[in-house]
Amino acid sequence: MVVLKSHVRQPERSEEIWKPESSLDILIVMLYAKGVEGRIGEPIEGITRLDKIMFLLSETEEFRETVNKGYEFEAYNFGPFAPEIFDDIAALKQEGIIEAVSSREPKNKIETIDEQTMEQPLNEDIEIEDDHATRRERKDISWKNYSVERYELTDLGLRIGSFLFNGLSEGQRTKLESTKKAFQKMSLKNLLHYVYAKYPEMTKRSKIRRKVLF
Repeated sequence: MVVLKSHVRQPERSEEIWKPESSLDILIVMLYAKGVEGRIGEPIEGITRLDKIMFLLSETEEFRETVNKGYEFEAYNFGPFAPEIFDDIAALKQEGIIEAVSSREPKNKIETIDEQTMEQPLNEDIEIEDDHATRRERKDISWKNYSVERYELTDLGLRIGSFLFNGLSEGQRTKLESTKKAFQKMSLKNLLHYVYAKYPEMTKRSKIRRKVLF
């Protein structure tokens, strides 16, 4: 069930259950699930981490069919990437189901990845046309211009997440929570290294492959 407020009624009873049927639903229950601290609704820090965790769920038997209904992961600049995630985040923010707050400045350039808009690799030579001639300059992306967003459910989101979580099978709940706990606090570089090493076919267009694997 797609759970945007504008599309469905709100649940009325605490025992009510919604069966997750879309990638958006799985995004919500992933944010709802317990993390490394054992608390419901522990946030996820950074769009790249969120994207990669959803990719890893899409590769599991428990969630492959549901996640891949809405997210088409493809090899992109920074490994597996599904642009539809950005649309879902925007919609959930607009509906008051999740909130995204800038939590801190990134520790290094790996954390400045903007998978939706970045078109040049870090520190790449690029061509610039001016009035005199085409010249080559170094593009050096400063991490100080970026911040890392933390994504978490609002009170409404927690309520919706509860109904969706109760609609999962026991095996799905176990897989969801084990995946979140494994990768929620792992350093982003280690997370990317894990994904790149396990799914090399998803790194063929990556602009940071050598930075991650070597």
